[in-house]
Order: sequence, then C-alpha cells, then structure tokens
Amino acid sequence: MPEVQSRGFRAALGQFATGVTVVTTRASNGDRIGLTANSFNSASLDPPMVLWSLKNDSQNFNVFAAAGHFAVNVLAADQVEVSQRFSREVEDRFAGLECSEGIAGLPLIAGCAATFQCRNVHRYSGGDHAIFVGEVLDFEVSERVALVFHRGDYTITLPRPPDDAGHGEIAGGYVDDFLLPLLARAYRLFGLPFYEHLSERGIPRDEWRVLATLSDQSCTRDELGWVIRMPDDILDSTIASLRTHGMIADARPRGDGGAPRLVCTPTGSRRVIELLAVAKAREADVLADLPELEQQDFKRMLRSIISRLAGSQRPR
Repeated sequence: MPEVQSRGFRAALGQFATGVTVVTTRASNGDRIGLTANSFNSASLDPPMVLWSLKNDSQNFNVFAAAGHFAVNVLAADQVEVSQRFSREVEDRFAGLECSEGIAGLPLIAGCAATFQCRNVHRYSGGDHAIFVGEVLDFEVSERVALVFHRGDYTITLPRPPDDAGHGEIAGGYVDDFLLPLLARAYRLFGLPFYEHLSERGIPRDEWRVLATLSDQSCTRDELGWVIRMPDDILDSTIASLRTHGMIADARPRGDGGAPRLVCTPTGSRRVIELLAVAKAREADVLADLPELEQQDFKRMLRSIISRLAGSQRPR
C-alpha cells in the first residue's frame, strides 16, 4: 500500500475506539513477557473465547506462539503509564509493577478493569499479523473505568445520559442541545448554594471573584481584568472596596517601571481560605458520583474552551 494511502488507512482505523490491554505470558525460561495491544476482542461466548493479534516481526512473537497460556489485562483509566511501559523497549517492563500469578504462572497486573486467563488454542495468519485465539479458563472484572484508545490518543468513556436526564426541566431543542444554555443552567444550579452563602455573609460576588483570583497569584489591574473578564467600572470599584477593607494591597515590582501588582493581604487570604472550604465542599458534593479522572477531564475541557475563547495574549 502506498505510504500516503497507508497513513489514511491508519487514520480511518483510528476512528474506531478500542480498549487498551497488556497481554502477558511466561517464556519457557520463566521470564515474564508482556506487551500492549488494542487488538483484543471477543470471539465466542460458548465456549468462552477471545482473540488478539500480534505483528509477525515482533521480538516476542515466538514466545507467544510457543506459550500454552496467555492473560489479557484490560487496563483501567488510570493505567496509561502501564500501557506506555509495555509498548516501549525497556529492560524489565514488570519492574516495580504490582502483579500476581495466575494459571501456569501467568503475570496478572493489579488494578485492571478486567483480566482474562486463557489457554492458547489457535493461531491464524492475518497478513502482517497473526491472530491468537484463547479459550478463557478464568476471568475477573471490577467496576473500574476502562482505558480507551481513539484517534491516536488515550481517552475514557462517559456513560450516555438517560433520556429523562432533564429531571422534569424543559428538554430538547435549544435548551438541551446548545452549549450556552447548558453552561448557564449548570452555573446557576452549581453556584446557587455557594452564592447564597456569600449573600448571607454580606460578601458581594465580585469581591469574591477578585479575592479568589489573587489568592495564589499577583496581578496588575489589567491582568486581573483579563482573567476574570469583569467590566472596567465594576472591576475598579471592587478593587477600591477591597483596598478600603484591607483585603488587597499594591505591591511595587522590583526594578524600575512597571505597573503595581495587586496582592492579597493576610486578611484577604484568611477570607479566601474560609470561602474556598465552602466552595470545595460544594464541588465535592456535585461531583461525588463522577470518577476522579472524569472530573479532571471535565475541568481540562472547560479550561481549553476558556483558553480558546479568551485568547492567549495575556496583558503584561
């Protein structure tokens, strides 16, 4: 196949999302052997059989061809490092990795989403690969989210929301299929209890936004406006109020020239720490049912959207 066509073929195959596995076995000399593979698939339910493929020129081809058994370790979402380790040329891929022994001494990697221990029963030619078919002798499954490979990178799956996900709110059309109202509704429902707490304390929302931004960084007035996107008149009045109450202060930059930088005072920092505890508790309550990796991916996606919309040219 011509090189250009081959690249296109690879890209087309990459549109099919797959799980990520590490297939392991024991060599005749007792060495543990393992490699990353995303070619795993089911072959039969009765009898239970699975298959995977290996390149004919793999340095481990002869080991797997001669092995009586192999194990398929379906990696969990937090095992990207394991996948990368078993796809690289390293002296000992198992070094420091928690494993147990299965049938015929098969290395079983701890923390996987699922594990299949198989008897090596068939091998078929498949072009530049060989297809190995195994009879499943034993398996284990956990509730861990599986790692997924799609379009040349690692990702994770998200459950499809049920049809009644709106829980009685208006569903369909603009409201449920357009990002702006979804973000607005999420912001309102997520933030309402926290902003009610601010209101009870007599703390304006804008003052909280400025304090929270300055809690871990100093900013010039223009940098602060770029980060929180507040109208100039409201920003200036908020800064003035916080200065008056001793929450923020000006810190002159070292050297000649340069605009003063706004910083939290100890009084402002204490206020931020107290309110952050409330905000974090609200966040933990809202996200409690989402796995940690999904939470981090969700935040990364929002940061990416913000970065694209805000632009990358930060004031200096």
